[in-house]
Amino acid sequence: MRPALARGVAAAAVILAVVVALMTLSYVRVDSTTPFARRYGLRQAPLRRSRGGALRTRLRVGAGPDAFGVVSRRYERSTPGPTLVVAPGDAVTVEVVNGLGAEDGAARARDSLRRPNTTSLHMHGWHASPRVSPREDDVFSLVAPGESKRYDYHLPADHAPGTYWYHPHAQGSSGLQAYGMLGAVVVADADPGRFPEDVVMLLASTNLVAGKARNYAWASVASGSRLPVVAGGAVGADATKAAAALKDELRAPLDASFFTVNGELRPTFRPPAGAWLRWRVVNGGSNDILSLELSDATACEASVVARDGVALPEPRPAFAAPLVLARAGKESEIPNFNGSDLGRFPLVLAPGSRVDLFARCDAPATLRSAKRGALAYYLGGGSDVFDGEILDVVPTPSRRPDASAAPRLDAPPPRLFRSLLGERPDRVATLAYYDGASVVRDGNAYTDYGLRVVDGDGSVDVGDVVEWTLHNDVKHGGPEDTNHPFHLHTNHFQIVDLCVDLSHGEGVDYAVGDWRDTITLPTPGWVKIRFRAADYDGPSLAHCHIFSHSDLGMQHKFDIGTGGVKR
Repeated sequence: MRPALARGVAAAAVILAVVVALMTLSYVRVDSTTPFARRYGLRQAPLRRSRGGALRTRLRVGAGPDAFGVVSRRYERSTPGPTLVVAPGDAVTVEVVNGLGAEDGAARARDSLRRPNTTSLHMHGWHASPRVSPREDDVFSLVAPGESKRYDYHLPADHAPGTYWYHPHAQGSSGLQAYGMLGAVVVADADPGRFPEDVVMLLASTNLVAGKARNYAWASVASGSRLPVVAGGAVGADATKAAAALKDELRAPLDASFFTVNGELRPTFRPPAGAWLRWRVVNGGSNDILSLELSDATACEASVVARDGVALPEPRPAFAAPLVLARAGKESEIPNFNGSDLGRFPLVLAPGSRVDLFARCDAPATLRSAKRGALAYYLGGGSDVFDGEILDVVPTPSRRPDASAAPRLDAPPPRLFRSLLGERPDRVATLAYYDGASVVRDGNAYTDYGLRVVDGDGSVDVGDVVEWTLHNDVKHGGPEDTNHPFHLHTNHFQIVDLCVDLSHGEGVDYAVGDWRDTITLPTPGWVKIRFRAADYDGPSLAHCHIFSHSDLGMQHKFDIGTGGVKR
């Protein structure tokens, strides 16, 4: 080889090596994970941030015991998993590596608990394509044990900044996996320095032996899971006994079910007194509705500035909002109504829903969830509302208390959140939750759960304005008493109308005109929503966001077609 050619080949090799090294370094730097940190005393998951308009990362699925001895499936060997921080317009690649062990291979009925170690990934609340190719928010393409799958997301340049989260979504196993597999996602503001500092509060639940399909021990056995339910405990039929033994060992306030904040039980949050902070609160629980309140409503000045990632046009009081149960009627007409609740109303968060608060605190208080009598008339008396303490707030002295008013978030992007209240819908349908009698599948007794189109055909095309009326009012032929929170993939929806009478008032969870992706429903009652099927075609999903109900069939799968594309 001539010297000049040799030098050229050598130079090219060096350049190629440098390029490969830089690519590798870039991947490692973006994918690197720092240990859990503390922000004002509160544990914060490691951050994985996008750089230069892109984030490439891996989520490794494994299993292990938590601080309470419960063995759960987890991302990156911790609960919660890393917090992903991205920006509108980013290209995001997430490789899910399923390191869980093999399954027993037994065939099980479709609407049953099954495939405990098979998973998929859902970016909850993102406006992203549901298609398989390119694979973005495709929850139907599964990742079997020992396999990996890459998800490529392309956020629109006008995607709403806000608080989102990720979790598994394989039917039959989402409830079992959701106890440990979850993580927060922040789509950053264009100029975050204009707003208070973030504190992420990812609330996760553990339910050891309460209930049936929703309890971790029973669900493990029914699905054929080979993982022990508790550290050192038995596998299989003895799982419930092992979980019950652990429950008996737990000290108050731990019981059959409990919530943690970023993986810790009732931690102490120590914000600087008088300083505004942004609380990004996620109900990552798999079953219980949260009804959040402060033990001392005067301890913190707090405003709700966003719900489900969408900025509100006007901030709303967070913990001392007026209770709006009726447009007409008297207190005495509500049996067992606690009149002291009229002046205050808790912050209702369905499983999967999020709230952004601007808050400053001057006195100690406890953030708790309480199931009060008045709330049952909206949520339904049979609904699971967590009742217990979640977080202690103990402000620390601050040299620079902030005397200014809470800032406001920017309005949501007009293209995606232009009001549909005056629009004439292209498609109209009625969907009804079905809560039927007990059925036996694979030798296990389940409630027959469903979400059915009972009027119209439920079809959707790209560009359509779609109106759905969601009913939750019939159970075993009688009135429904159990809330079934509703979640829609791919597109946010706007509240158009709802059942409003003495017991089901506008303003408890949302108001007409609000944009959401996850809501509770008046129970018994109905809600009318509209959404525009913007940008994306492909298979999408609407379902109850109590994971076990969705696993057992309470979901509506539909295709967004291209037949009537409107631009």
